[in-house]
Amino acid sequence: MTATCPQCAAPDQSVAVPQALADVASLDGPVRALLAPPPEPQPAPARTSTAAITLFAVAGVLCLLGVLSQVNSGESLDRYSTAYRLGYRLGPFVLPAILAAIGLAVHVASRRRHDREAERNLPVQHALWQRHLRVWQAGWLCRRCWVAFFPAASVHPDLPASPAIPLAQFPQWVMTAAGPSAVL
Repeated sequence: MTATCPQCAAPDQSVAVPQALADVASLDGPVRALLAPPPEPQPAPARTSTAAITLFAVAGVLCLLGVLSQVNSGESLDRYSTAYRLGYRLGPFVLPAILAAIGLAVHVASRRRHDREAERNLPVQHALWQRHLRVWQAGWLCRRCWVAFFPAASVHPDLPASPAIPLAQFPQWVMTAAGPSAVL
């Protein structure tokens, strides 16, 4: 199939965008980046929940206070029983350990919830990406004018030909033409 550029009306310099990207010698880096296919969707990285961060911070502060109290303690514990001395030495670290364990449980639960949400949304994101890819594959590049365009009925049978699209705007056209409200 050949397509005629809407700007210069010359079909001899028009080439499909995937074919233009395959020709390594004719395109420089910035143009290649503008004509690159839409990236495949990736799940968003999971963030640590605010509750887990707060619990870890409080546990850290209490642990530090426990260490400072142990360092600054000038008392001799020789006259007390072994159980008392053990409780005296480990007591300041029990609450921080409990808070850290709770923080870890909250963190794990938050990660699992995020993973379930990402897994549930992945089919929708993948379907939208496939629509973006179909629109991107329908795009053409005029090597004379250095503009992109979509011939009539290339994206959808009812859509007219697009005007000449500056290369800087080509990625936005692909996303808009394949967006959730577009009919493909």
